[in-house]
Amino acid sequence: MTTWPTPARWTLRLAPLVLVPAALVFLFEPRDAVTPRVWALSLLGCALVLLGHRAPLAVSLAQSSLLLAALLLSPASLAVVQLLAAFALGELAMRRPWFPQLAAGCAAATGVGACYLLSQPEVEPVPTALRLLIVVGVPVLAGRHLRSTRELTRYYRGRGLDAERLRDAEVRAAREAERTSIARELHDLVAHHVSSIVLRVGVARHVAPDAATLRAALDDVHTTGSDALKDLRDLVAVLRAPSASDAAVLSPDGLGPAIRQAAERCGRAGFGVTCSITELGGDLDSVRRLAVLRIVQESLTNVMRHARPGANVEVEVRGTADHVEITVLNDGVPRQRPGGASGHGLIGMSERVTVFGGTFRAGPTPAGWHVTARFPRTNPADLR
Repeated sequence: MTTWPTPARWTLRLAPLVLVPAALVFLFEPRDAVTPRVWALSLLGCALVLLGHRAPLAVSLAQSSLLLAALLLSPASLAVVQLLAAFALGELAMRRPWFPQLAAGCAAATGVGACYLLSQPEVEPVPTALRLLIVVGVPVLAGRHLRSTRELTRYYRGRGLDAERLRDAEVRAAREAERTSIARELHDLVAHHVSSIVLRVGVARHVAPDAATLRAALDDVHTTGSDALKDLRDLVAVLRAPSASDAAVLSPDGLGPAIRQAAERCGRAGFGVTCSITELGGDLDSVRRLAVLRIVQESLTNVMRHARPGANVEVEVRGTADHVEITVLNDGVPRQRPGGASGHGLIGMSERVTVFGGTFRAGPTPAGWHVTARFPRTNPADLR
């Protein structure tokens, strides 16, 4: 659907209504040649220009008809009417496709132009054909050029909008991934320490311990709380420093001790924990080291939260030539969660493994619960 032109375009369309009468009054020679027919044909052609954006084919055909009428009835008006007909043909070429509308307009303009040129004395075929080609071809080429420019402008404007929408979508996706990563890290880090604290305090409250036992429980709570604060400070330091890496949270030599520390913390909470770490090596990158630690910590956190007290827990972290395998088993039948609600721990562990192209499984066993994770030591692209 063609829309009405802007005020600037209206100025261009109204210009012939001013310029043509001025030319007829001040530029036409001889003055007596400006007859009422010349005025009528010229002003009618100017009026048709106002409708060119609405019905370009109809206007072009009407201008060709006026040019034929001027040729037969008022040759003095040929110059003005011919310019207006050329303008109408160019606008038709700009606004409509080649077939069928532009083809019809070109045929009409060619027919009228041929009648005009053949009516001249001493007609020669080659110059006449060239003149006819110029009279019809120049407006058409100018119109098609403007049409191509408009389409190209519209195309690049659309590409710009698409690129902007894509950039906004990428920014939103990056922010969502960043929020998910921070939420997962906070959950795994804080939940492990807080679960140990809550369990130790609960035991201290209900067992009615002597002073030495109570002091040992409080010392354990203090140590666990101090570890939680240290881990939170390290995490905040990484978040505040974009150039920092996860190595600031866990060094290459710190993975084994950190896993054993998590196992000891679970053991102090009243569980029998055995820990086996073999062939990890120091070639794991910082992201994978952190993933191994968080999976072990979250698995032990779930043991402390859901397994029966005194359950036996087996933690095995084993490295092969190509993969890292993590297994956490316990024989404590899981206690029913309040309201059957499930947390975000399993989701977070699965996300950590999936990002490396690994596999993750967690579920009940006849005696308790198991968690297994396996993922490559390096990215597949690094092996090529």
